[in-house]
Amino acid sequence: MTCMTKPISAAIALVLSSSVAFSQTTTLEEVVVTATKRAESLQDIPITVNAISANTIQEAGITDIVDVAALVPALTVSTNLNPFASAIRIRGFGTSQNDPALEASVAFLVDGVYMGRSGLGMSDLTDIERIEVLQGPQGTLYGKNSNAGVISVITKNPNMEETEGYVETSFGDYSMQKYVGSVTGPITDTLGYLVAGSWHKHDGWLENNTGDDLNAIEDWNARGKIRWQPTDLLAIQLTASHVDRDTSCCAADATQTSAVTDQLVAQGLPVPKNDAFNYKNNVDVDSNFDLKSDAANLKMDYELASATLTSLTSWNDYDYKTSTDADRSELAVLAVVDDKYTGELWTQELRLTSDLDGPWQYMLGGFYAYEKLTRGGTGEGVVNIGDDIIAVGGAETGSGPGFGFLVQPGDTVFIDNKWKTESYAIFGQTTYNFSERWATALGLRYTNEDKQADLFGNPVSTAAAAAAGAALVQIAFAPVDESLHRNSDGFTWLANLTFFMTDEIMMFTSVSTGSKSGGFNGVAGEGYPREFDDEDTTNYEVGIKSQLLENRLQINGSVFYTKFKELQFLAQQPAGVGTYVSNAAEGTSAGVDLNLSATPWDFLMLSGGLQYLDAQYSAGTLDDLGFDVPYAPDWSGNFAATLMLPVAEGMSYLRGDYSYMGDHFTNPTYQDSSEEQDKTLVNVRLGWRNQNWDGALWVKNATDNAYSSLGAAKIVYSGTLAQFLAPPRTYGVTVRYTF
Repeated sequence: MTCMTKPISAAIALVLSSSVAFSQTTTLEEVVVTATKRAESLQDIPITVNAISANTIQEAGITDIVDVAALVPALTVSTNLNPFASAIRIRGFGTSQNDPALEASVAFLVDGVYMGRSGLGMSDLTDIERIEVLQGPQGTLYGKNSNAGVISVITKNPNMEETEGYVETSFGDYSMQKYVGSVTGPITDTLGYLVAGSWHKHDGWLENNTGDDLNAIEDWNARGKIRWQPTDLLAIQLTASHVDRDTSCCAADATQTSAVTDQLVAQGLPVPKNDAFNYKNNVDVDSNFDLKSDAANLKMDYELASATLTSLTSWNDYDYKTSTDADRSELAVLAVVDDKYTGELWTQELRLTSDLDGPWQYMLGGFYAYEKLTRGGTGEGVVNIGDDIIAVGGAETGSGPGFGFLVQPGDTVFIDNKWKTESYAIFGQTTYNFSERWATALGLRYTNEDKQADLFGNPVSTAAAAAAGAALVQIAFAPVDESLHRNSDGFTWLANLTFFMTDEIMMFTSVSTGSKSGGFNGVAGEGYPREFDDEDTTNYEVGIKSQLLENRLQINGSVFYTKFKELQFLAQQPAGVGTYVSNAAEGTSAGVDLNLSATPWDFLMLSGGLQYLDAQYSAGTLDDLGFDVPYAPDWSGNFAATLMLPVAEGMSYLRGDYSYMGDHFTNPTYQDSSEEQDKTLVNVRLGWRNQNWDGALWVKNATDNAYSSLGAAKIVYSGTLAQFLAPPRTYGVTVRYTF
C-alpha cells in the first residue's frame, strides 16, 4: 500500500496546496456520457462512471481495452488463453469466457449494441469517441449480463457539415507496424459517411527456441457508417464492421518438472531454464488464434413532441479457432489443435426516452436477443495425446510404464456442442425532481431467457482402462449425448436518491440489482455438473461528485457493498486440461473508489484514481477451500500527469501514466504463495502537436515489469505450471496527420 499511495497522495497534496494558482488556469472540460442511455453530464448522474475521452485515448496511446484498465483502478482485463477467453472484472468480480457455456458478468457494448462475448471487443480500438466504464450492476437499463458493470465503447459518427479525417502510422520494436485512418463528411445536405480502419502487426515477444517467436499478431479491422437525416426529427444510421485477427497468441512461459526435463535430456533436446518470467519457452506446437467477425447495426431516432423514439437493430456473425501446446515443451505430451467455435447474435431494442424538461423524466423500452454458439462439429479430435505421454506421465505420477493402462498416444476427444439462447425483456425507469436540489429515480426490468443445448462429447482411447470407462480422457471429458432445456425469468431494479448540495457538489445513494441466467456445461469431466443456476447481484452505494475551484478540480468518490449469490464460477478440472462452470460460491465486494482530475496550471493536467477493495467468498465451495478472489487486490490505483509547453507554433507535451495493483492471485482454483504478485506499470509519451500534426515517442511498461495475467493450473499429465505474461517493455514512434 505504501508504494502505491505515495504518488496519489503527492498529486492530491499538490493540487490542494496550489489553490491560489488555480485562479488563472484553464477549466476542466465537461464530459458528456450516455451511461443512462441519454446524453448527460458525467457530474450529474448518480452512477460511478469512468469516462475516457478521444483526447485521452490519443494522448495516452490507448490501443485496446487492456490499456483502458491502466486508467481505471476498479477494472481488470486479461486475455490469457486467447483473446476470446478474455476476463473482464469490475470491483473484483467477473468471468473468464474460455468456456462457451459461461457468459460475461461485465456487459460489453459498442455504440449501444450488446456484443454477447467479451472477446469481440478485444481487437484494436479504432476511431473512438469515448469509452465509459460503469461500475456495479446495471440490470435495469442494460439487463443482460451486467452483474458487475458495463463497458461501453462509443465510436465516432459521420460529420454532416464538412469533410475531415486523419491518417496515423506507428513503428516500434518487435518489428511493430500500425496504420490507422479515418475519413468522414457529407455526401448531400442530408446524407453523411464515415470510413475507418486499422492494420496492426508485430513479431512475437515470447522467445521460442524451437521455432518462430510467439505472441505475434497481424490484425486488421474496418468500419463504415452511413447517416441519413432527411428532417430535423428523423435520423437513420447504418454501421457495418469487420474484424480479422491472426495471432500466435497467447503462449505461456512455463516451469517444468523433472519428469519433463529428464525426457528432454533422454531425447537430446535442450532443457529450458525453469523461470516462468523470462519470456522464453520451447514448444513443438504453436499457439494460434484466428478470428473473423462481421457485424452490422441499424439505429433510428425519431423526435416526438417531448420524447425520442429509438430503434436499434444489430447482427454479429463470427468464427474462431485456437491451438495451444498444453504441456509447453518440445515433447509430444498434450496439445489442443484447431478447436473451432462459431457464433451468431441478433438483438433488437426499442425505447422511448423523454426529454429533460419538467420535473418528470422517463424511459420505456423492450429488448430481444437471439444467440447461437457451436463448438467443434468438424469431425476432428480436439485434444491430441502425443507419443511422450507414458514416459512423462508415468514419471510424474510415479506409476512408471503402468501409466499406459490409463492413457495411450492418439487418445482424443470429439466435440459437437450447440447452444441457443432467446432473451426477452421490458424495462422502464422514471426520475422525479422534487426541487432544484433533490431528485429520485426508480427502475424495473423483467427478463425471460430460454436456453437450449445439444451436447455431444466422445472421448476415444485405446488404453486398457477404456473398456471400464476409466481412461484419463474419459474421466477428464465425460461422454455426453444430451439435449437440455431451461427457462428462467425474473426482475431487476434500481432506486436512487440525488441531492445537489450546491451547483458544484452532488451526493447520491442507490440500490441496484443484476442477474445472469444459468446454462449448460459442454464437455465436462466425470462427476461435474451438467447444469448451473442463475447468478444474482445486489449493490448498495453512496457517492459524491464535485467540481471545485471554478471547475479546475474534480473529485468523485463512492463507497459500495455488493453481494453476489450463486456466483457462476469457471473452474479448471484437476487434470488441468478442461474447465467447467458451477455455482461454486457466494461473494461480497466492498470498498471505496476515488477519482480526481485537476488543472493546477495551464501547462499541467493531472488525473488519478484510488480504490480500496475487500472482495471475498462468503459461502460455498470456494469459501470452504479458503480461496481468495483472484484479481482483487486490497489497493489499486493510477496516476497520470501531462506537462504542456508551447514550442515552434505548436505544443510539446510529456505524459506519464502510473498504475498499480497490490498483491493478488491470478488463478481462481490453483492458489499458493508463488502465484500471489503485485503489478506496477509505467507508460511514458513525449510528443509535439499543432492543428494538423501530432508526433510522439512512447514507451510502454517502461520499467520492464514481468507480470502474469493468468497462472494456469498444473497439468496432471506433466506437472507443468504456466504463466501467461503481459507484454514486456515496448517502444516506438507514432505520427498522425489530421485534415
